[in-house]
Formats: sequence, structure tokens, C-alpha cells
Amino acid sequence: MKKFMNMLAYIGLVCVAAALLLAKILGWLKAGASVVGALMTVGQCFAYIVTMVYAFQYVRSKRNIGWWITYWVAVVVVVLMVILSIV
Repeated sequence: MKKFMNMLAYIGLVCVAAALLLAKILGWLKAGASVVGALMTVGQCFAYIVTMVYAFQYVRSKRNIGWWITYWVAVVVVVLMVILSIV
């Protein structure tokens, strides 16, 4: 699982870096930004997934139900905001 999460983090980082680089290059060329937006969204989603999984590992070690409630509320908010930003 750790290798998979490390790979996901790497892919997310590369997508965000490529999107930022393309945004700068396309900004100089005055071209459209749809490709940049798509790459940025993919990179952000990978980053969110990695964060959620590692946060789950932390919450799983806690005994208080408050940790679980705040974790799931945060996950739902992040997922909803990503969906609403795409649509």
C-alpha cells in the first residue's frame, strides 16, 4: 500500500508541475487553458487521495469518535468541492 501511495503522490506532483509549466508557456502564447485545467484537476485529485489515505491511517489509530466524525466530514467536503469545481 505504501508503494502505491508513493506512486500516486509522484504522479500527482508530476501532473501539477506539468500543468503549472504549461500554464506559463500557454500564457506566453495566449492559448487556451483547457489542457492545463485538466492536468491540474488530475494532479489535485491525486494529492487529495494521498492526503485522505494517510489521514485515515492517523485517525484509525485514535480511540475517540470525534476524530472519525471530523475525518468523514472533511472527506465529504473535499469530494463535494472537487465535484462542484469540475461541473
